[in-house]
Amino acid sequence: MKQTLADTAYEKLLDMIYSLKYQSGDRLVEQQLINELEISRTPVREAIRRLAGDGLVDLSTGTFARIHTFTAKEKQDIGLVRLAIDTTVAPLIVLNASNKDLQDLMSIAADCQRASDRNDIMERIRLDFKFHQVLVELSGNQVFTDIQEQLTKKGRLIQIQHYSENGATFCNLAGHLDILQALNDRNTNACIKAMQDHLRPSYASHGVDSKIWEVAETALRTTDVTPFIQQH
Repeated sequence: MKQTLADTAYEKLLDMIYSLKYQSGDRLVEQQLINELEISRTPVREAIRRLAGDGLVDLSTGTFARIHTFTAKEKQDIGLVRLAIDTTVAPLIVLNASNKDLQDLMSIAADCQRASDRNDIMERIRLDFKFHQVLVELSGNQVFTDIQEQLTKKGRLIQIQHYSENGATFCNLAGHLDILQALNDRNTNACIKAMQDHLRPSYASHGVDSKIWEVAETALRTTDVTPFIQQH
């Protein structure tokens, strides 16, 4: 499918947001963007509406919008949904992922580690979220994949904003290897535990209530969908 001017404007604006050219609370002024992107008004407006639909931009009256600032409650909600998705799809990934799929996932994890080693924080964040996006794609469930894509856009911006405000951002990269080991062993329970252990400290660093997280983990552990999946 041919890329439209609105697609081009959207991708360029997304890159600007993720590179911190525009930061939390900054105004996106329509005419300024038209001049900067060298794209006409209608595609720029459509791109801004798409970003608002992604939850990355807040629309205002007039001809400007603002980069969204995530509240503690929003971060908690996003973290808990990510936890639910990653752990729920674990049995599907164990059943559906080929050895080649897992090798490709290992390559992403290795690239993520290399980005961290050279202190390329933005690339490390991008690859960390790519790892989890591909992970869910391997489940073969398109609904989960679509939801994860939306969470990835928000989660990536949360991490970037946290880095901008605090000068650091936490990611348990060793957790990628634990997840991959469990998948290679085709061990669903170990995979679920590895995913929980991987996600927990990252969202704790953003202030997610540990008690709520613990309750969610307990509920997910007691909801084993593996027998149902194996029967179908």
